[in-house]
Amino acid sequence: MVHHRIAATLLPLVALSMACTSVVAVSPATFVTSKAPGLVWVTKTDNSVVAVGSPHLVADTLTGFVNGEYLEMPLASVQSMRARQPAPGHTVLLVGGITLAGAGAVALTVKALQGASAPLDNNPNPNCVSDPNGCIN
Repeated sequence: MVHHRIAATLLPLVALSMACTSVVAVSPATFVTSKAPGLVWVTKTDNSVVAVGSPHLVADTLTGFVNGEYLEMPLASVQSMRARQPAPGHTVLLVGGITLAGAGAVALTVKALQGASAPLDNNPNPNCVSDPNGCIN
């Protein structure tokens, strides 16, 4: 049971690591020189898509690594480029969701603990004090 609670607690962290970014179209020349990204996805003019690691711009040529091999690609052959960018709206929704889930978990835990600490009294007579030997008036 404890393992399920730990898993349920840690599961949102997986989403947290991914939800605060989104892949968006960027301007190749401006983005690569100003942000120095680790990875971009390039759609070439022949509609093929390649993931370029450690991209750099040298004059009018995009350089980087594709499948571990160094590549030089003229910017004229780049139809579009996509890259991970921060997504503040996603972050707000994620933090809000985690906060609500945490508050709900705390409320359920408190309710369960209150129910568990209530004394068990099977005596239907409210004027009777419970005693293992019977009712004492």
